[in-house]
Amino acid sequence: MLKFNMNFKILFLILFYLYSMPSFAIEITNKSSNIELFPLSQYYCDKTNQASLEEIKKKEFLTNNQKIRSFGFNPNQSVWIKFSLKNSTSTPLTKIVEYTNPLTETIIFFDGKREIIDGTWHIPKSRKSINPTFIITLKPHEERTYYIKAHSTISTVIVQLKLWNPKDFANQATHHLMLIVLFFSIMGTLLLYNLFIYLFTHDRAYLYYLLYLIAIILNESTYSGVAQYYFLSSYWSQTVTEYIMLLIAFMIVSIVLFTREFLHTTQFPRLDKLLKSTLYGVPIISLLSCNNFLFNSNIIVLFLPIGLLVMWVGFYALYKGVKEARFYVLGWSLVIIALLMTNLQTLGIIHINSLVKYINDFAFTAEAFLFSIALAHRIKITNEKIIQLQKSEQERLERLVEQKTHELKVALNKEELLYRELNHRVKNNFQMILSLIKLQNLKVDNPTLKKALLTIENRIYSIADLYALLQLDTKELDTLSYFKAIVERIQQGFNKEVDVSYNISYSLPINQLVYCGLILNELVTNSFKYAFKARGGKLTITLEHVDSSVYFTVEDNGKTATLTSNSTTLGVLIVQTLVTEHLNGEFQSSYNNGLRSTIVWKT
Repeated sequence: MLKFNMNFKILFLILFYLYSMPSFAIEITNKSSNIELFPLSQYYCDKTNQASLEEIKKKEFLTNNQKIRSFGFNPNQSVWIKFSLKNSTSTPLTKIVEYTNPLTETIIFFDGKREIIDGTWHIPKSRKSINPTFIITLKPHEERTYYIKAHSTISTVIVQLKLWNPKDFANQATHHLMLIVLFFSIMGTLLLYNLFIYLFTHDRAYLYYLLYLIAIILNESTYSGVAQYYFLSSYWSQTVTEYIMLLIAFMIVSIVLFTREFLHTTQFPRLDKLLKSTLYGVPIISLLSCNNFLFNSNIIVLFLPIGLLVMWVGFYALYKGVKEARFYVLGWSLVIIALLMTNLQTLGIIHINSLVKYINDFAFTAEAFLFSIALAHRIKITNEKIIQLQKSEQERLERLVEQKTHELKVALNKEELLYRELNHRVKNNFQMILSLIKLQNLKVDNPTLKKALLTIENRIYSIADLYALLQLDTKELDTLSYFKAIVERIQQGFNKEVDVSYNISYSLPINQLVYCGLILNELVTNSFKYAFKARGGKLTITLEHVDSSVYFTVEDNGKTATLTSNSTTLGVLIVQTLVTEHLNGEFQSSYNNGLRSTIVWKT
C-alpha cells in the first residue's frame, strides 16, 4: 500500500509538472501579421539529410534569435525549423507562412495533417507569389506545431519566415513585385539605349556594356526568383540552378571585357595581363563547378579577389589620368560592395539580408545611371574627335576634284542625319526613364522616397531639356530659357511661392551649358527643399562674363545653409565633380542671411 501511494505521488507530480510547463506556442489573433517567425522558432541541422519527421521530433532543437540565418553551401545537410502557433480567439484563423528565400531548392511543410512540397525545383501551380508560401488554418483556441524542412544541393540555404494575414501579404507581394518591375524596366531601357548607340557607333565598349547589362538581368531574374516563377518549368529551374556558376562567369567575363575596353588597359600591360587571365580561368572553374562536378558553390570565394582587381584597375587608371575612370570607380564601388556583401552572406560569413534586401538592385541601378553619364561623356569626346577628323578631311578634299568634294558633302549629310537620329533616340529614352520614375512616384507613400524620386527626376530633366534644345535649328542655345525651364520645373514639384530673378548677361557654349544645367538643378533643388517655407522665398541666379572669367552665382534668402562646398552629400559630390573636372573651375559658398554659391571658371 505504501509503495502504491508513493507511485501515485510521483505520477501526480509528473502530471502537475507537465501541466504547469510554460507553453512555447506563439499566440495569434486576427490582427497578427508581418511577424518574424524564425526568432520565435527552433532549428535542427540534419547532417545526413536522411531523417524522417518522426525521427526529427525526437531530436533536440536549438533556439534561434536571428531573423535571418544563412546555413551556407552544404548539399548533404537539411535544415529543420519547428514552431508552434495558438489561436487565442474564439473564431477560426487563416494565416500565410512565407519562406522569404526564393532560391532554396526543396522546402517541405508539415502541419500534422498534410505534407506540402515547394521550393525552386517544386513550384506548385497554386502559388501566388515569388516566394514560397503555406496557408494554415487554426480552429478556435487550437494549438498546433509545424515543421519545415529546407534543403539545397547547389544554392545556399538562407532561412527567414514571416507570418501574414492574407490581405497584408497580398499588399506586400504587390509592393515587392512593383520594385522588381521598376528595376527590370530601367535595366531594359538602358539596354535598348546602349544597343542603339552601339548600332550607330560600333564602339566595342557599348557592346561589352550590353553584355554586362544582359548578365545583370539574367542573374537578378534568377537571384530574385522571377525567372523560376514566371518563365521556367521545374526541369529548367533545376537546370539553371545546377549551371548557375555559368551565369556568374558570364557576368564576370563581361565586366572584364568592358573594363579593358572602357579604360584602355592595354596601356597598363601587367594589369591587362591579369585581366586577360580571368577571361580564361573563370569560365573553366565555373564549368567544373556545374552540378558540383569537381567544385561545389563554395568555389565562388575565389571570384571575390576579381572584384578587388577590377576596382584596383579603376583606381590605377584614375591615377594615370584616364578621364572615364572617375565614373567607373564610383559606379563599380557600389556594385562591388553589393556583390561582396551578397556573396559573403551566401557563404554564411555574414547575416545582413534584412538590411540589404534590395542592395543589388539599388547598386546596379545607381551604377547604370553613372555609366550613362560616363558614356554620354564618351560621346562628347568622340564627337570632338570626329570634328577634328572632319577638318583634316576638308583640308585634304579642297585639293581634290569637284567630284570628290561632292562625295564628301554627301557623306557629311549622312553623318548629320545619323547625329540627329542619335539625339532623337536619346531624347526618347530620357522620356521613357522619366515616365517610369513618375509612375513610381505616384504609387509610393513614403515622403522621403518621393523627394528622392523627384530629385532624380529633375536631374534627368536638366539633361533632357538640353537635348530638346539641340533639336532646334539655331546657332546659339538660349541660356536664359534653359535655366528658366529647369527652375520652373523644380518650383512646380515643390509647390512653393518663391520669387526667382535672373541676371543672365552671358550665353554659354553647349559644352558648358549642359554642366551648368546640372549644377543649377542641384543648387536650386536644395534651396527649395531646405531653405524656403511655403512662401516668401527669394532666389537670384546670376551669370556674367568678367575679365576672361565666367561667374555663375545662385543665392537664396533661406534661414539654413542648405548645400555648402564643405558638405559631403551626393549633391555636393555632383557639383564638385562637374565644376572641377568639366569646367576646370572653383566652387565656393558662404552664408549671410542666405546661402550664396559661386562657381568661377576661365573661358
